[in-house]
Amino acid sequence: MDKSIKKKALEKADSLGNCATEKEVAELDEKLPAMKKGVIAKVWDKVLYLWEKIKSPDIPASLKIVIAGALLYLVLPLDVLPDAIPGIGFLDDLTVILTVVREVSKYALPKLEKKLEKKFYEVSYQKIDEKLSQIFSSMLRSTLITFLINAAGCCMLIFKPFGAVPSRYTAIGFFSVAFVYSAVRIIIYFKKYGRIIKKILASIYRKKNFAQGIADFVCTEYKTIEYIFTGIRIAKNIIPELSDIPDAPEIVNVFKDHYKRRLILAVLVIVVYSVLIALTKFLLLL
Repeated sequence: MDKSIKKKALEKADSLGNCATEKEVAELDEKLPAMKKGVIAKVWDKVLYLWEKIKSPDIPASLKIVIAGALLYLVLPLDVLPDAIPGIGFLDDLTVILTVVREVSKYALPKLEKKLEKKFYEVSYQKIDEKLSQIFSSMLRSTLITFLINAAGCCMLIFKPFGAVPSRYTAIGFFSVAFVYSAVRIIIYFKKYGRIIKKILASIYRKKNFAQGIADFVCTEYKTIEYIFTGIRIAKNIIPELSDIPDAPEIVNVFKDHYKRRLILAVLVIVVYSVLIALTKFLLLL
């Protein structure tokens, strides 16, 4: 399309938006369906996108004026290129719609990205982090208790406060308590946390990528997130301007360092706890 025609069309749309009344905007709901024809029918999803945005409370008034101008330009007959001209009558309308869609997308995408990150955080991140925090604090507490009981038994063996034989039996009693306590705690951990840790690690291993693994786990566990990103994938195919919306792995990358620290701490505590259990068994069999 000639640049001068495009410029005139955009200027006229801008003028229509600035002069639009609430009544004219409200009437668009009835008038728009009649415009689903010719080249406009091929981008009808974009027309509906603009109509949804003009009704959104998140869109500023200044941008709603621009949207109103584009939609009014589409439905009103006084275009730069009359709609009645076969083949090219709707090209100016198409240009205005596509230009405004790009402008709205530039505003809407960053806000949508923040909302997605917030939703991802609320629905999944906190729950995973909460589980990892519970595992870490509980195992740290159990590790400390096991260590203190073992230390008490070792003191009995070293200092023999009740004599050699009674102190040895007392130490064996301490070691036995520590071993039973450790075994019970392990059973509780596996029952309470084993499934989620196993699924997280299995998902990371299967995807061979930390962010993709966490994202896969989240979308599998929390269907709300899966539905959101499925909808986004569909929307991207319909509205190319939405291609910049981040997918789940990209959002996980924002939090990946925290995820990694929590997982590493949990694994380290498990290792230390396992070493203490082995030590207890060794001392018990002396």
